Amino acid sequence: MGQLCCFPFSRDEGKISKKPIGIRDLINEALHRETMGLKSKVKQIKELLLKPETQAKIRRELFEERLINNNNSANDVDVSTTLT
Repeated sequence: MGQLCCFPFSRDEGKISKKPIGIRDLINEALHRETMGLKSKVKQIKELLLKPETQAKIRRELFEERLINNNNSANDVDVSTTLT
């Protein structure tokens, strides 16, 4: 008869490690998972920033902010020059 399982190894060979899992291993696994999660989020943010509609929105908001700042600075009156 053929194999009963789809794995090409026996039960003992399938174990990752025979030693007990220690605190350091748990910490490393948690750090690895956290790092992978953060890398995934960074990748998503990069993809979002590369979209043309996102870039257009950023440019539009920056341009509007410059216009508002320029209008506010043009409306500011230097009191020292008008009093002399």
